[in-house]
Amino acid sequence: MSIRDQLKKREEERSTPKGNGINEGLPEGVTRYVRLGSELKDGRQFVVLADPDNWFFYFCHEDGDYATRATFFKKHTCLHSPKKVGANLDSFKKPSGGACISCKAKAKRKLYFMVPVFDLEYQTWRVLDIKEFHAMNLIGDYDKLEKAAKKFNKEYALVGDVITITKTSDGKSYSLESGDAEVPEAAAQFLGFDIPYEELANFREVDDIIELLNEADPDHIDKSVLGESAKSPTPAPTDSQPIDISDEELPF
Repeated sequence: MSIRDQLKKREEERSTPKGNGINEGLPEGVTRYVRLGSELKDGRQFVVLADPDNWFFYFCHEDGDYATRATFFKKHTCLHSPKKVGANLDSFKKPSGGACISCKAKAKRKLYFMVPVFDLEYQTWRVLDIKEFHAMNLIGDYDKLEKAAKKFNKEYALVGDVITITKTSDGKSYSLESGDAEVPEAAAQFLGFDIPYEELANFREVDDIIELLNEADPDHIDKSVLGESAKSPTPAPTDSQPIDISDEELPF
């Protein structure tokens, strides 16, 4: 393989989520990540596979301008993030320059959650990858729904039952309601399933993150921490992918 082909392959690998075969068993064009804007537009039913205390959380570095759709640096997972469920948020909520070069460069950092669900249409597990604000809204709805059901059955738990998730009427977030579909037998095998969150979060190598920071808008990170690896300050390319505020997709 020529050096040109090797470099091209390397670039493709950077842009491809880790975890070969992560989408195995899903139809072509369907990913483990529920496409929030398009798939939830008219509401969609799922079996919820974990309560909010067991939703995976992690941080992403991202920054942009909503009005102009400009991206100041490419969104990527913060290395100062847990890799499994059950971590203590207090241990990760503050940036850590020792653990993540993007934290050291003072790149903006945002909290995300992955909500594990069983997709009734595709008969397998998927995740909703959502920002903190959306997670808070879903948790509020989740608690209200479960509390109301417990008035009639104290043993009731929403985990393992069907829910409907849809966009809110203003289109700015998502809501959770009870679903009316039957719980398929196939869903039970995914309760407590060890979902590969570390692969889904696509933790990059430090060298790759440094390349992203080199390409970032110098007004929005501290490039001095990159030392000799820093290139001459240049703004992010004008043709870079804009942040899609209304339809979060992959976490990187």
